[in-house]
Amino acid sequence: MSRWNIDVYGVSLVLGDLGGQLGLEGGGFSDTIDSTADGIEMALTNAKSPPVEAALSGFFEHFTGETDAMFTRTLSCLQGANDATLAYNQGQEEMAAEAQSQAGTGENLDL
Repeated sequence: MSRWNIDVYGVSLVLGDLGGQLGLEGGGFSDTIDSTADGIEMALTNAKSPPVEAALSGFFEHFTGETDAMFTRTLSCLQGANDATLAYNQGQEEMAAEAQSQAGTGENLDL
């Protein structure tokens, strides 16, 4: 007997909402990342001071790495929750547990 009791419809609603906030179809966090990166690039283009350019460049590299990691991990969590819920709904609890364990690792994404 299963220890899981998942409200599949509720999970679907939450995943849809989080996907929108992440910006999977435009907008959301994805657009915020892009517009911030554009602003930093514009500042780099207009900076006429080597120390300012160096500082902005270092910040841009850090920003890009951190936001890429956040986006990828969040996407992996959404995919893992989706895969686990689908497997659970089909009665495949081992596959659901495997999908759950991969959530957040990035291993479940085709990147």
